Amino acid sequence: MKKTRYSEIVVCLCFLCLFAGWLFPGNANSQTVTEFSSGLTAGSNPKGITAGPDGNLWFTESTSNSIGKITPSGVITEFSNGLDADSYPWGITSGPDGNLWFTVSHGIGRITPSSGNISVFSTGLADFSSPAEITRGADGNLWFTDYGTNAIGKITPSGVITEFLLGANSCPWGITAGSDGNIWFTDYGANAIGKITSAGEITELYLSTHGGPWEITAGPDGNLWFTDYGANAIGMVTPSGVVTEFSSGLPASCGLWGIVSGPDGNLWFTESNGVALGKIAPSGVISVFPTGLTANSGPQGITTGPDGNIWFVEYNGNAIGQLTNFRAVCSATLDTSFTLNIPYLSDIGSGSGASLLWANLVYEYNATYPSLTPFKLTTYGTITDSSFSCTPSTLYPDLSIIHIPDMLSSDGITHLWVNLKYSPTLSTNGNIYYVVKDYGLLSN
Repeated sequence: MKKTRYSEIVVCLCFLCLFAGWLFPGNANSQTVTEFSSGLTAGSNPKGITAGPDGNLWFTESTSNSIGKITPSGVITEFSNGLDADSYPWGITSGPDGNLWFTVSHGIGRITPSSGNISVFSTGLADFSSPAEITRGADGNLWFTDYGTNAIGKITPSGVITEFLLGANSCPWGITAGSDGNIWFTDYGANAIGKITSAGEITELYLSTHGGPWEITAGPDGNLWFTDYGANAIGMVTPSGVVTEFSSGLPASCGLWGIVSGPDGNLWFTESNGVALGKIAPSGVISVFPTGLTANSGPQGITTGPDGNIWFVEYNGNAIGQLTNFRAVCSATLDTSFTLNIPYLSDIGSGSGASLLWANLVYEYNATYPSLTPFKLTTYGTITDSSFSCTPSTLYPDLSIIHIPDMLSSDGITHLWVNLKYSPTLSTNGNIYYVVKDYGLLSN
């Protein structure tokens, strides 16, 4: 996709839905943890996890040199064909090409979700390179941290790699796409938060605390949020570069690791040493939830799943965890892989009355119809738990319109309604597409 077209889509989508959970923050049920290990190779030490474009969760298995897939119901499949015995896969993200991209000890890997085929790219990497985390950028490429060569790397969907060097004392680690169109990363060695433009221009903000920033994510408030492992704090940085850190409510030396924007409008994080999950509101209030995790399991990577739940890996416990009961949060979400999750959808065309559904749609640019904003239906299912206290989205009887009554834009203030219209022109070969029909502002 050309950069100009991408920018137009981002502007359009920013008006639609984004970063849910602030609409009904008081209605969330108490969360429940489930751990899945059946199907995992013993001692595989899962590291990173991300939501895939196929409606499943994908994760890396660092010791068993495999890429894993887990369905929302907990069925695990492993893929290793194409990976060397010492590849040590680590970070993973959903790419703009519909594949999953991940880091290995001296390369960048790609796995196709439909077949499990794996390819690894290393041309363009310096000697002693050690890619760590990876994210999808606003320019349609994948961006990664390379702590072995103190660099930020870029790889195109076709596999062309470029690296941009940092200072000698740097150790870049976490990485994410910011709401400002830039790539943001943590520099553990320099105790800094960095920003790199699509052209490769780097800026670093040095922290006043004697810490060590680790993972980073884009927040629902338009800011960047990071775990500060060394300072035992959760940090926030605005796109303009103002840094604030929060530690009240955190246990000492809890080993802050992964962080992600959750389905309830909060930031959720893992405590590897404290064996707990925690959340921090955009206001800075922290809560910790230790119940339900196996002792010494060492939770690390964390993501929001296409099913509207939180998913995480347990490095020492050799398991995949799921945190559920976010059902009372009804607004749709659009994640960084452009997957649109509608967690509460009423099908009023059901023959026996309205049935409750959830649905995922993924944005797909169509060069033949460049003026459209099309979403392809990827997965859906029925909801048996009807304990909602908010208005559902509505699927019209003839399936022609999905009406989303209340969405929160990325500024954290603006509420909108949105209509998606079924497209018979795009819906061929068994695929179902909806396009953005219209939208409007709601009174706050």
